[in-house]
Amino acid sequence: KNGSLKLTESTSKKLKDSVSGMPYLVNFAPILAEKPESNSSSESNEDPFENPCDDLIVSKDINEDGSYKLLLNKYPIVPEHILLVTNEFKDQSSALTPNDLMLAYKFICKMDNEDENIRNLVFYNSGPASGSSQNHKHLQSFKIPSNFITFQDKLCSGKDHFLPNIKDEPLQDNKVAFAHFVLPLPEDSTSVDEDLLAMSYFSLLQRTLTFFQDWLNEKPDLVKSYNVLLTKNWICLVPRSHSKTSDYKPEPKPEEPMEKITEETEEEPKKEEEPEEDLTVDLSINATGYAGMVLVKDQETYDKILKTPDLIDKSLFECGFPNTSDKRPN
Repeated sequence: KNGSLKLTESTSKKLKDSVSGMPYLVNFAPILAEKPESNSSSESNEDPFENPCDDLIVSKDINEDGSYKLLLNKYPIVPEHILLVTNEFKDQSSALTPNDLMLAYKFICKMDNEDENIRNLVFYNSGPASGSSQNHKHLQSFKIPSNFITFQDKLCSGKDHFLPNIKDEPLQDNKVAFAHFVLPLPEDSTSVDEDLLAMSYFSLLQRTLTFFQDWLNEKPDLVKSYNVLLTKNWICLVPRSHSKTSDYKPEPKPEEPMEKITEETEEEPKKEEEPEEDLTVDLSINATGYAGMVLVKDQETYDKILKTPDLIDKSLFECGFPNTSDKRPN
């Protein structure tokens, strides 16, 4: 009521990719197109998490060890969008610690309610191409919309927890275009501790960072960026190449050789070519996009996606890396 928190109204639409079967929840919030984008390279060096508004503070010491505070997001798209923020400044590009992971997992367990079908997602945008907008280390969380099943849920359904090794690669859905690495977590939350979460996270991080080594020669300006997604049932990491689709530059197609026309052959009249349909969309994507929850700010993009939902998979590919489900790491 006093304006400390500003909820942006949005329209939600469920869609499905015709090829991969990946479900999408598209949130359309046109008012956001009028606001300037905030980013980590902003001229303003002000840290909004250093001295947050009192009205937004849920807890100054959520872990009871002085490490993290719990805040409400000042500009949410969905209600009860939560921020887990380090009290001491730490860089958003740094890896998650075992303490970070355990805090996030315990928070999920506390907030989930199986009887009421309430599930929560914690996510971490790390690096400039991840969709992160603040340098101060923070994880984010909100309720997964009811009756929305992510592709990670389907991928991990009925599978036991394991750690990747030479024989067992992290799970990937080979129908989606983009690279992602998923591990199921134990069904019994009491068997989940810091060691298990840390080994799961770092094994996936190792696979994620190989992309930046492999692509270093072709794209020397690549900066390590990735998304972390965590629920009570699974953990997922996604390597990122761009934060938005407009930054993606496709490789130029090789020119086709001109056919020689001899004196004996007559040149056929040229048929008028129909203009190709514009299948480019302007999307900024953070971790939630890789769980199928996408935010759209302009009407043109929204209309294109409603007509062709497969454009979302194309966009996730453009902002990530190629799926490697059929390849072994070197």
